Amino acid sequence: MKFKTVQLTDIGNYRKSNQDYLDFVENKTGQALGIVCDGMGGHASGDVASKLAVTNFVALFKKANFKKMTDSDDIKSWLRRTVNEVLEVMIKYSNVHKKTLDMGTTLTAVLFLDTERAFVVNVGDSRTHKLNIENETLTQITIDQNLENTTTEEEKDQARNTMLYQRMTEQTFWKVLTSALGPKKQLKIDIYDAAPSGTWMLTTDGIHDYVDEEMVVATLLNEKMKMKRKGQLIIEDAKDNMSTDNLSILIIEAE
Repeated sequence: MKFKTVQLTDIGNYRKSNQDYLDFVENKTGQALGIVCDGMGGHASGDVASKLAVTNFVALFKKANFKKMTDSDDIKSWLRRTVNEVLEVMIKYSNVHKKTLDMGTTLTAVLFLDTERAFVVNVGDSRTHKLNIENETLTQITIDQNLENTTTEEEKDQARNTMLYQRMTEQTFWKVLTSALGPKKQLKIDIYDAAPSGTWMLTTDGIHDYVDEEMVVATLLNEKMKMKRKGQLIIEDAKDNMSTDNLSILIIEAE
C-alpha cells in the first residue's frame, strides 16, 4: 500500500505543556502503523507516559514478523501482547522514577497489514475515525472508554446522587475514563477490524470534543487542499471552539 500522512500537535489555548505524542511508521515488509497517545493531564508525567507508549509500540512494530501471523486472531493477539509489553516498560520505568507511578495515557492506533486488512487498537478516549466518501460522513471506529459508554442507565441514576457527581459538571463526569494505559490504571484493550484503503483521522480529545463534524468532513474531502493545511484547519477549528486541552491529529490517506 501507499500512504500519505500528516501529523500535527499543538499545546492548545490553556495548557502549560503538551502531553500528546504521535507517530506514523512503515516497515520493510509492507505494514504501517499510525499511533496517537494523550498523556493524562491530571496525572503526574503524562508527557512521559505518552512518549513511552508511542516509542515502545513503534519499536515492537518494527521488530515484528507479520509474515508468520497467518490470520486475524494472530494479529489481534500481537496487538494485545504489544500493549501489555508497553505497560511492562512503563511499570519498570515507574519503579525507578517513583514520581511517575501514577502516570497514564490513552492510546489509539491503526495497523495496516495488507491491502485487505487493517486493525485498530484502542485504550481510553482518543479516537480513530475513517472518512466515508460516498455518504460524506465521518465514521468513528473506536468507542470511548469512559463512564458514558460503560455505565448502565440504572448505574447512571445512582451516580447522579454521589458527591463526586455533584462536584463535577455533567459533561466532565461522564467523560471520566474507565480505562487507560499506565502502571496503576485499569486497562481494557479494544480491537476493531477495518478496510485499510481510504482517509483516516486519529485525534486526541482536545480536537474531537470541540470540532464541527461537517467542517472536518468538508476539509478532508477538499482535493485541492494540502494535507498539512487540512490538519491545521481542524486544529484551528477546535481552538476557536475553546478547546481546553492539547490537540493532536494524524491524517492518513491509504491506497
